[in-house]
Amino acid sequence: MKTKHHFTLLAAAFSTLLTTTAHPLPHLSIDLDSGRVLSSNQAFDAWHPASLTKLMTAYVIFRAIDAGEITAESPVKISRNASRQPPSRIGFGRGSVVTFDNALKLLIVKSANDISVAIAESLSGSTRGFANRMNREASRLGMKGSRFVNPHGLHDKRQVTTAHDIALLVRAIHKEYPQYAYLFSAPSLMAPRRLKNGKYKQKMHFSYNLLLERFRGGDGFKTGFVCASGYNFVGAATQGGRRIAAVVFGRDGQTSRAVDTAKLITEGFQFSLTQGTPINSLQAVGTIRSTPTNMRPKVCTQKARAKRYNPGAGQAVIKSPWMQKRQITKKPLQVTLGGASGPSSSALEPTIVSRVTTPEFRPNTIPSTTITSPSNDNTPIRGTIVASDNTVPLPKFRP
Repeated sequence: MKTKHHFTLLAAAFSTLLTTTAHPLPHLSIDLDSGRVLSSNQAFDAWHPASLTKLMTAYVIFRAIDAGEITAESPVKISRNASRQPPSRIGFGRGSVVTFDNALKLLIVKSANDISVAIAESLSGSTRGFANRMNREASRLGMKGSRFVNPHGLHDKRQVTTAHDIALLVRAIHKEYPQYAYLFSAPSLMAPRRLKNGKYKQKMHFSYNLLLERFRGGDGFKTGFVCASGYNFVGAATQGGRRIAAVVFGRDGQTSRAVDTAKLITEGFQFSLTQGTPINSLQAVGTIRSTPTNMRPKVCTQKARAKRYNPGAGQAVIKSPWMQKRQITKKPLQVTLGGASGPSSSALEPTIVSRVTTPEFRPNTIPSTTITSPSNDNTPIRGTIVASDNTVPLPKFRP
């Protein structure tokens, strides 16, 4: 059990981190209800989203169900193309059918690439047609630094986003579709596993979100990794009726991205409801990188793989003052094959899209300015101004 004294020590440790230079990798933390940004660094830099892409895939499906194009019980069929996607995948056989309800579970918790393609094809007829819808939704939400060309996030140099844009997306999910919160807070699921003899056996799958069951109130959202992006994460937690999310890009392992996110969320709960800058008013500081940093030389060398601790989410043991020992709090979601009784999508998209280019969004910039720590010790810090009273600090990350 966490004591008041324990959290005082955490706050003191965090204020020590605040006196150092901000980490060069992108991050952003936000109060999801007020939309106020509590901390940010390089939030407008282009980055490869990896499986954070699946947040937009899910959002498109939420919108389609809401509009009556499909229902949660409409069919998602596994095509030959879908079944041949590389891991992570669930491995259902070609011709298998699941409902959109079950497909969403596999998309978010399992992060299944084969299901991502099956979803896209079942709603829009093709992944290209589905990408059209993804980009229209991104434009509507004001995600000016994002372009999508596939529904799963497997590496494509044209597929880019920013920490700012991902924050806009998760806030839209939080505000518009609270009924799907159970998907993002689920630490595990049970799904049929296809055996060599063609039969199926139930298997447990754990989310890669290490904040779930390891951080007080942890309840979202999604992880992502390809060599080019490094380890990305959008985590969230609810405490005292307040929900804060943090976006981090390019960390060097599952553990470091979870710990960095936990730091940001812990810090976010220290600020009042009126602190921070509305996300639509956030400005960039310094030079904006329009070309994503390639993290492959750092995270995908033989030396890097051998060094990092990369356990399965169900077995991970993380020793950090920002997190706690895993406490099993929820039963796994259940996934079944078949059962589709709703109508198929009739809103198929064109299969040809115009050439997708890297966004050229250039927000206004402001110079770096000295701000002070919330610990009230008046320690000067160099970093982004994000609070209306100029008191929000930037933590230093040590992946």
